[in-house]
Amino acid sequence: MRREIWFWLFVFLVGLVWIGSVHAATLSYQFDPNTIVSSEFGEEIINGYAANLTIVALTNNSQPFTLGNIPGADTIQVTIQFLNPLGQAVDVTGDGVEDTFTATENASNPGTYEASLNLSARPGEYTMRIHAVATNSSTGEILEEGTLDVQVYIADPYWVTVWTDQGEKVQIGSLSFEIDAMNERGAVVLLGESLVTLSPDSTTGEIFRQVDLDGDGSLDTWMFIKSSESGPIEVKFYSRNNIIDEPEDKIDVKGDTVTREAWLKNGRSYRQIVLWDNGPLSFLKAEDYYIIPYKGGQYWKEGWGSGYSGKVAIIKRTTYLGLFSKEEKVFDGNIFGRSVGDDVLKVFGRWAKNLARIPGGWEVVQGIAKMLYPDNYELRFRQAAIPAELEFRGKFTLPSIFGESVDWKALISGIDTTETTEEAEQ
Repeated sequence: MRREIWFWLFVFLVGLVWIGSVHAATLSYQFDPNTIVSSEFGEEIINGYAANLTIVALTNNSQPFTLGNIPGADTIQVTIQFLNPLGQAVDVTGDGVEDTFTATENASNPGTYEASLNLSARPGEYTMRIHAVATNSSTGEILEEGTLDVQVYIADPYWVTVWTDQGEKVQIGSLSFEIDAMNERGAVVLLGESLVTLSPDSTTGEIFRQVDLDGDGSLDTWMFIKSSESGPIEVKFYSRNNIIDEPEDKIDVKGDTVTREAWLKNGRSYRQIVLWDNGPLSFLKAEDYYIIPYKGGQYWKEGWGSGYSGKVAIIKRTTYLGLFSKEEKVFDGNIFGRSVGDDVLKVFGRWAKNLARIPGGWEVVQGIAKMLYPDNYELRFRQAAIPAELEFRGKFTLPSIFGESVDWKALISGIDTTETTEEAEQ
């Protein structure tokens, strides 16, 4: 019995020595920036666009990870896999089989390996696992290996998000849908005429489904449904097809309240919306509102499936007797997925329609707001380049007692007048 115990102890110790003899390689990577989308949130691979990946591998003594530098090795493999949250390799090419990509060593740069990743994966966050291993094919012994895990996001080039309430009917392309019910166990959704129940995915917890948006019968668009902290339900659509249509203003009047959807940003165009007080006592006291989208791509960018940014300022201008005016900044910040305003005007960031620009990043090419306001207001749409192209009541603007005065030139033109003033003073 003692001999048997000593035997197995000896086998265990030999195993530890063998395991300890496997040297650890060091790996680093870099995507070709012209083949992916990058943002402050991280790196994203876009389905249908080959992402070129370069891997640099070094041995445990900092030599290039190549056969000539690893005694006894006659085989080297450098592979890339994509893992789900459970650590399982998954299919990212759409053939139903888990994928392993093999990187090829650059003949001119030993230890440098290259791979081109052309994906067709469900949009979302993945762990990209890079694994390098040097073996002796005769004995099967692993002589040196290394692993590097990197978080990446995979997406389709077109991405549309709409925020909606439960029981509200929404139209996108040829598809109408309505969230009938939603909780932690899933969602009940009316898709066209069909009522379907969607359960959270067992690995990611996401609620999703493939749908048809152009009526051709092909389920080629991903639909994700998520409850948000601010209240509205966030519904995202990803597609390889262009699902960003031309915006149309929509209007609905119930009683003395007007509900209107209107675009603030469309491509490179920015549109200001003025709510002009036409109330019966507006000659005594008029309360006009100015909804001003900030100009510049830095204010309209997204990434990593979220990170919504659509910066808008809402200015309330109160004018007495048509002469004296005071101004108040009601809101200044991101409007997407939230309702802002006051007791007269409510503005809700309704639609964010995004395009992946390669190279570059995500751009919100369309930002659409939903507004609720009294029917005694007239909407005036402007695409002003300077403040003089907007209408203002009053001949005298009273100084602001609380907070900073409104810098209309900076808001309308997109020019930071603070920096201009500081440069002039220098």
